[in-house]
Amino acid sequence: MPPAAYSLSRDIRATFVRALAYMGGLGSVAIAAASFFHVPALIAPTSPSPNPQWIEVNRPYPAFELAMPDQSAKPANYAIWRRAIDGARKDVLTWGTAAEPGPFISIEIYRSGYRTEPFIDPDSEIAARIVPYTVSDDVKPAGRIDSKFGTVPLVDFSIATHGLKRRCLGFARAFTRPPMQIAGWYCSPGEEIVDRAALACVLDRLTILTAGGDPGLDALFARAEVKRTFCGRRDPIFAATTERTGSISRRHGRLSRHIGLRETIQLR
Repeated sequence: MPPAAYSLSRDIRATFVRALAYMGGLGSVAIAAASFFHVPALIAPTSPSPNPQWIEVNRPYPAFELAMPDQSAKPANYAIWRRAIDGARKDVLTWGTAAEPGPFISIEIYRSGYRTEPFIDPDSEIAARIVPYTVSDDVKPAGRIDSKFGTVPLVDFSIATHGLKRRCLGFARAFTRPPMQIAGWYCSPGEEIVDRAALACVLDRLTILTAGGDPGLDALFARAEVKRTFCGRRDPIFAATTERTGSISRRHGRLSRHIGLRETIQLR
């Protein structure tokens, strides 16, 4: 190869190598800058989820009692759900199921945690809780009733399971001291309208057994008890109200009381 051609070829190769090295350097600087300015975006996913998981308590010790003598033949259940991220707790008492004949009753006592989102309107609160069911008539406001917990907003809706349609009356009553909410529903055996007096009687029977060291909750139920109407004394359908026959908590609580009141709650 002639000397001039050889020199030109060598210069081109050298220039190309220097260009690649220069571009590589720029790429390294760009990556370093991107890493520096986007550190928060990389850290953000490790922060707690806004909707952390609820965990059901393995061996729940009842904190509340609901006497339902007229529903003693129906399956009853007491469940406790905890949320570790903020200490929130739900006690859920149910009578019957959506798929079985007879009334279907559910009451949830929701105690907020220190990071719990604020309670919303009763329509939305109930709508969020009946998502697992087939709703045949949407939730809509249905006035209010008086109870020992004060005025309670109501909502009307219907659910359908295995061809069985039920008319339901839902309720949600929030409190600020302590931050908590009592919500739930009373579904009739069929499409008949729910008796509001029957629902008021259910709320009248809800009592507290132990607040777990929460003086605010004790005080709230103490004030409510003063306003209790004891509807069972004058209504033969609810005649056993004051005797608390067939309550959910007594069915689930006898064994726990023999074991000891200070038994530690175990989470699944």
